[in-house]
Amino acid sequence: MNKNSRDSVAFKTPIGDMSIIYRESPFIIRRILLPGNKVNESSVLLFMDASNDCSVHEKVKETVQLIRDCIGGRAVVIPWEYMLWEGVTELQKAVYFQTAEIPYGSLSTYKEIARCIGRPKACRFVGTALSKNPFPVLIPCHRVIRSDNKIGGFGGGTKLKQLLINAEASDSLLRI
Repeated sequence: MNKNSRDSVAFKTPIGDMSIIYRESPFIIRRILLPGNKVNESSVLLFMDASNDCSVHEKVKETVQLIRDCIGGRAVVIPWEYMLWEGVTELQKAVYFQTAEIPYGSLSTYKEIARCIGRPKACRFVGTALSKNPFPVLIPCHRVIRSDNKIGGFGGGTKLKQLLINAEASDSLLRI
């Protein structure tokens, strides 16, 4: 691959096959795709079977492990410095940073996130920003629900969102 190429790797998780779209040099995570989301046909797609796969960039292996750790309930340090923020507004970033603060097994509401970013009436904006979350799981948008305790939307579908919420609440199913 040339140093500006856009690559992707798919990998197994307890919630299904996920993908990371990245640039190799300098390394940057462009997007994380949940199960069911398709990688653009123009991307090169590798399937990573194990973390010791020699054909995969070291930072990609680390990111895959971070995602698996997040799903498994382990505390992680989010690699903010490797995330591509192109096209993301400062207000959207504020939503993502606030959402990243929600602990494993906990929930917040769109309204609470809006209040925390200093925009108490921006509930719909928060929902829209989270629907565009380029880094799901690392930024746990599945932990944000409506104020009426209904689940709300999710890029991976409401069944996957409910699975993640239930598994985190019971601290089961997703350990790897």
